[in-house]
Amino acid sequence: MSEIIGAIYPIPRKLVDRLFDGKTKVFVKYVAHNTTKLAPKHRVIFYASHGSKQLVGEGTVEKVEFLSPEAVIAKYKERLFLNESEFYAYVGSSPSRTPSKEMLTLVLKKLNRYPKPVDYSRPITMAGQYLGVNEYDSLIGKYK
Repeated sequence: MSEIIGAIYPIPRKLVDRLFDGKTKVFVKYVAHNTTKLAPKHRVIFYASHGSKQLVGEGTVEKVEFLSPEAVIAKYKERLFLNESEFYAYVGSSPSRTPSKEMLTLVLKKLNRYPKPVDYSRPITMAGQYLGVNEYDSLIGKYK
């Protein structure tokens, strides 16, 4: 893979409109280890899960943090792409997660919904997928 330019993460189709409503958003995700290759200026591409199998838009990473759920709510409650009940449902969805387990927390800016979703035939797991420059250009470059 070429140099990492970002990642593709799935989001439920029902949250797509909320994510791209023109406001800076905070995206949270549990990852296996408290490490990531993402950094400011990288892109996060969103894959609408639950059937459509399409890339629907992207944002630019402004800040990367690993925070506990309590710290996420204290710092970013009003900017989360999930409402508070959705957030706590996600936090509680795995019995192996403890309240101290930190989440990948990405502050995103320049969120743009693609004018036309991009079909993406490969499956995207909940873990997401890193994206190289060449892959990004071949997937998205021609649509921008």
